Amino acid sequence: MVDSTRLGGASRVARSDPWRVARRDLSARCPRLADLVRLAGPIPREIPDPRPVTHLAVRTVVAQLVSTAAARTIVGRLLEAHGSFEEVVAWARATPDDAPPSLGLSRAKRRAIAAWGDFVADHGDPRERWSGLDAEALLEEIMALRGFGRWSAEMLAIFAFGHPDIWPEGDAGVVRVMRRLYPRRKPPSIRARVAGQSTYAALCCWTVIDRGREGEL
Repeated sequence: MVDSTRLGGASRVARSDPWRVARRDLSARCPRLADLVRLAGPIPREIPDPRPVTHLAVRTVVAQLVSTAAARTIVGRLLEAHGSFEEVVAWARATPDDAPPSLGLSRAKRRAIAAWGDFVADHGDPRERWSGLDAEALLEEIMALRGFGRWSAEMLAIFAFGHPDIWPEGDAGVVRVMRRLYPRRKPPSIRARVAGQSTYAALCCWTVIDRGREGEL
């Protein structure tokens, strides 16, 4: 984490390039990771995402087991119907569990959004309270919520909390890229290779896919 009290050029560079240390560290570990970092280039998203954590929680639930395009469509329908993410959560909480799916959202996902809303109503926004947790403790807190499995917890831990050491090894995009990089290595070995900079490695995987550069690995 950058010490904001420091002055001078080094501090300004660190603030403008939050992944500088991670990029240098991963690149030095092995040539294949260096290739991944090079092909990814600058990470296009701000991490942690500054939007309210409830907005990110809803997006994460919607994105479970569907394509990015499908998730975007469903989120658009929900916002068109209800006006805001807060109103989407209010609608989910007010809807009976056995009500039929609507707007492309399954019952299970609507229940998960409702569970998030219930949690926030009872405990408040968890961003500050959970921000100091280690990776597994943070994932456990999120997975304790109804409808939030491992993948959902990992996405929220990365994008809402900016935890630096989350490795979503079951994510389809991460699996695809890592199979190209390390076709003979097993998941525990790959996890060990990126340990400490796991979040940045995952972001590089997704960025390489988004930029259509998988074939260059």
